[in-house]
Amino acid sequence: MNKYIFSFLIILIFYPCTSFSQENNESKSVTDLVLYQLNKERALLRENVDSKIKLMDAKITNLDESIRTTSSSSEKVDKLLERVQILEERQLELDKNVISVYKYNYSSAVLNLASMEREIKPLNLFNSSRDFYTTLDKVSNPMNYEGYAAWFKEFEKYIEENKKDEARLDALSHIIHVTGNLAEGTPFTGMFAGSLFDGIGSFINSLGRRDRDLQEKSIKMFKLTTSVSQFTHDKDLIETEWNSIGKSLDELKELQEKSMNENIVNILGINKNEFRKRFTDETDAKKRTQYILDISKIAEDKIVEARNMNGENWKQEFFNQMVTVQNLKIRFGTLTFRILENLDKYKVLIKKYKQDEYLKDKVDQLDLKLSLVRNSFESTFNPQDYIKASNEMYIVE
Repeated sequence: MNKYIFSFLIILIFYPCTSFSQENNESKSVTDLVLYQLNKERALLRENVDSKIKLMDAKITNLDESIRTTSSSSEKVDKLLERVQILEERQLELDKNVISVYKYNYSSAVLNLASMEREIKPLNLFNSSRDFYTTLDKVSNPMNYEGYAAWFKEFEKYIEENKKDEARLDALSHIIHVTGNLAEGTPFTGMFAGSLFDGIGSFINSLGRRDRDLQEKSIKMFKLTTSVSQFTHDKDLIETEWNSIGKSLDELKELQEKSMNENIVNILGINKNEFRKRFTDETDAKKRTQYILDISKIAEDKIVEARNMNGENWKQEFFNQMVTVQNLKIRFGTLTFRILENLDKYKVLIKKYKQDEYLKDKVDQLDLKLSLVRNSFESTFNPQDYIKASNEMYIVE
């Protein structure tokens, strides 16, 4: 079995998807709750700023009129100074709003980055997949079909008795012994399948009328072998995509880890182990919510500090990090979309072999288990919603 699929299955022994789905939903509710609270604070501040700006604009309009109509030079200077003071106060209020927007957006970036760590930990997608992939392997192994193992012993006996006289049978005997116990799941594909087909064909041709029952059974088992071999070939074409998906997941985890270090450790000055203890590994949603709200205050202080130190250039670092996190989130959503597409390929595979007289019973079982896998995946990750949320994670004012 593909090493990436196998790793998913091993993980699931320790992380059942039902609990993971619940945990994922809790992460989403924490994200929604924190962002709702931050947006509420931002909206109240914006409303207060707008009110003050309107009053200041009215004062500036009155001062402009007074400056235009006054004939006193000293009074005009006083009003000009007052106007400058109001404009400075106005800019301070506007800065408050800019800071609140950056606080919300940067907190959203940090929260989504942290939530992603819980989601990729390590993308526990398949609740029923152990059953699904076990059944998939059973379909691919003719030894799991009734009567095949007993018949194969007769076939092996023929191989051993005739391998000295026929090089192809000798080679087949060799590869059978190399692969070991075929019941363990040696794929009946490739060169092995070709040699096997030749051997079975020779075996059937060697049987006379006195072995008519064995001949009929051998023809049936030959057909079963060809069906299983082709099914395995088609299945393997689908499973090659898991290699690419697995590599993409590894790259995503590496980039997410790098972004965590840049934001949590370098910018916010938070100990990463403490962060993981109080957010990533914390099971109490209320504690996680409060911890992120506390971090948003640290983010606000860092934004104010950066503005005071860097003047006009203070936004760039935070903006760059927000773009990076958004791209990671979109990339994660795209990855889940690829996984869903690859799961759907199994549906096409099942449909193709559903009417095969030799495979249909096991394929029916596979169909039921695939539905469980897909439903479990989609209830945990909805790729379209995830990508949509990624595109809408920041506010623009």
